[in-house]
Amino acid sequence: MKKYEQAIRYAMQMELDGSNFFKEKAGQVTSETAKALFLNLSEVEMDHYNFLKRHLEKYVKSDTFEIEEMLEDVDPEIFEKRSKKEYVDAALKESDVPDITILRMAYLIERDFKEFYENASKQADEPIIKELFETLAGWEAGHESIFKEEYDRRMKEYMSLPWGG
Repeated sequence: MKKYEQAIRYAMQMELDGSNFFKEKAGQVTSETAKALFLNLSEVEMDHYNFLKRHLEKYVKSDTFEIEEMLEDVDPEIFEKRSKKEYVDAALKESDVPDITILRMAYLIERDFKEFYENASKQADEPIIKELFETLAGWEAGHESIFKEEYDRRMKEYMSLPWGG
């Protein structure tokens, strides 16, 4: 087994778990547009999984790991562009208060992914692998930021509601 193979396999599993989580939660939100948002995020996480899988196969077969070739595949702002296209703000504003819990879980998952990639980057001693994990951390930080901001906004709205209805 190559030096970073296990870490990349673990990252793939995290992305797969994230995709499955968002797909499951899409069935639990109240708004149809929020449902579409979570299904969309499920696809984004699956894109991350496939990205890692494709390049793990190359890494295992060769003696080199070309980050430049890897990053040519992916638009670094893919989630932000998709979120604008899919009207993230409208989707989340339409959702009912119980969706706040799901937003918080989404934010925490993305934060965990970001932290995993940051830690993996710090431990990597090959510059190319370090850059791979830094790139993935940046993607997840973007996801985390979107959900955290919306979670904070929705909590502020919720806390300002009159108690008892």
